[in-house]
Amino acid sequence: MRIAVIAAAAALLAACQGQQAAAPPTATVRATTATAPADLQLICASKAAEQYNVSSEQTLPTGSSVLGGGQYEVQLTLAGAPARCVIDDNAEISTLALVG
Repeated sequence: MRIAVIAAAAALLAACQGQQAAAPPTATVRATTATAPADLQLICASKAAEQYNVSSEQTLPTGSSVLGGGQYEVQLTLAGAPARCVIDDNAEISTLALVG
């Protein structure tokens, strides 16, 4: 009986795998939105933690966007408080401020 159940399960699995069609690729938000490079996001987070005396474990980049002209905006959370950082391709921060 046990062998019959295992054989039936194996046959069912083989049949299911043979009928699977490749899913068409879907567009995602990340695929259509340009973001700041990860290293620049982390530089913003590090400077924010230092400036606002918050531990680095509580300072995280939560989003980013391209402003143009080699500048990026990075949204951060500092121990739950939102912040904004504007940084350029040379890793120079022009704005670092709490939001709200």
